[in-house]
Amino acid sequence: MSQAQTRVWRLKDARERMGEFRTAVSLHSHTCHSKESADFIPAYIDRIPGLNRVIASQLKRYKSRTGTAIDFRRIYWTPPVLPATVLASERSQIEQKLDLAPLVSITDHDTIAAPLALRQKPDAACIPISLEWSVPFEENVFHLGVHNLPPSQSQGIVNELARYTAQPDENRLTDLLTVLRSSPDALLILNHPYFDFGRLGVTRHRASVRKFLSKYGRLIHALELGGIRPWRENQDVLRLAGEYDLPIVGGGDRHGGRPNGILNLSRAESWGEFVACIREKRENDVLLLPVCEEPVCFRELQIVADVSRHYPEYPYGYRHFADRIFVDLEGYSWHPLSFYWSAGMPLWLRPIFGALAAMGGNPVRPLLRRFLSLLQDNDLATWPTRAGYQSEAVSFQEGTP
Repeated sequence: MSQAQTRVWRLKDARERMGEFRTAVSLHSHTCHSKESADFIPAYIDRIPGLNRVIASQLKRYKSRTGTAIDFRRIYWTPPVLPATVLASERSQIEQKLDLAPLVSITDHDTIAAPLALRQKPDAACIPISLEWSVPFEENVFHLGVHNLPPSQSQGIVNELARYTAQPDENRLTDLLTVLRSSPDALLILNHPYFDFGRLGVTRHRASVRKFLSKYGRLIHALELGGIRPWRENQDVLRLAGEYDLPIVGGGDRHGGRPNGILNLSRAESWGEFVACIREKRENDVLLLPVCEEPVCFRELQIVADVSRHYPEYPYGYRHFADRIFVDLEGYSWHPLSFYWSAGMPLWLRPIFGALAAMGGNPVRPLLRRFLSLLQDNDLATWPTRAGYQSEAVSFQEGTP
């Protein structure tokens, strides 16, 4: 088997080589069909200066008034973007910024509803049937990007994946991964491998990743550089890929209105040809767009701003953020916040969500970016020098190779 090779480019350094490529591939986007857990909110709120004290005070008042604290594990939200919106914006970015043909794969959590709906339209019949599969493993959960399922078998496969997620059995995991890998045009990617969203702690989580790859790495085609992950973490993923001799792909992990910040450059003209480049040639070119140089906190706040916005052009039930946040207060049924707010949003929440929504617009956004840039290192501050960083699996390309 050939040695895996990955080249990572900044946009400004790839311009002069762009003529070598035919397509740009956008992977890992989420739509309104994804159910996103809200259990990260308490830790995230603590990172927002000023706002953290206001929200903490109100949460304390709620507990004092009701006798119970808000259980964020019983809350989930859905991204404020429709499948057609995601597809159009990903295609537009590639065509307008790069002048390349677009290939787009949408991966909602544990569902293929978005690609199935899009494939009903003539201009999207070639959209791959893909999802992001939640894979419990011992004390951890990993996310696998499963791209381009065979259409005639896709729903049956997804049902089997869902059964494993609900009732994990490691004896079955090898069989499921083998079935997925047996489809010649399918692609299996371990998404954001070093993202510790289970909050195990860096040491335990990374040990878990290595154990997973030691057992199942031969059934995985690539690791992912995450579009909303810190660059230092992504560098560690690049080294991990070298250790396990796996190629790297870029995945934006989009949850809001902005297109993916990481793409893949390819000489392939179709999805099948791109898959072959990863699976057989085991090589890839990853493109980092300028958004990757923004502070991670700013990118996250832009998602929060998008979630908080009102979308009057959307269908009923998707327009207001209270329609897209679901709560199980009684322990047996999920309802949107708008179901409980018959009299409207609580007064104390209105300025908070107004401020969150404002962070996504002008003139607040440029000022916020500048402010957070002063507080944090540039996310690509650790980009290798012009001499480049070399590993067995990865070479960084900066300037003229």
